[in-house]
Amino acid sequence: GSFKTVSDRTKIASRFSERLATLNIQIRDVSHIKTKHIENYIRSRQDESISSRTLQNEMAALRSILSQGGRNVLANPAHEKLSNQALNISGASREGTKVAIPDERLKEIVLTVSEKDRGI
Repeated sequence: GSFKTVSDRTKIASRFSERLATLNIQIRDVSHIKTKHIENYIRSRQDESISSRTLQNEMAALRSILSQGGRNVLANPAHEKLSNQALNISGASREGTKVAIPDERLKEIVLTVSEKDRGI
């Protein structure tokens, strides 16, 4: 993935491993991760009032990590216990919150800048 994707996955993996350590679950390899570990992690994040959309992104990252680690059964988005619906994190809107500036405002900005610098 891109630099940001790799960075985000690294942060999520660190957060996941730290949370497991806090729960006194000792894992040294991806092959030791169990369904209940992921369920407990998501439940603990929900207890922190993390939004469903953020948790969906975290699960996508965890699925990617599991897949790269050879845990394809757990990485399957349709997994009986690890689907977004089973984890109660489905249904979040993917619609963004940003709004483009109005055309009139853009024209004003372009006019102002072009008066100051014709090369723009």
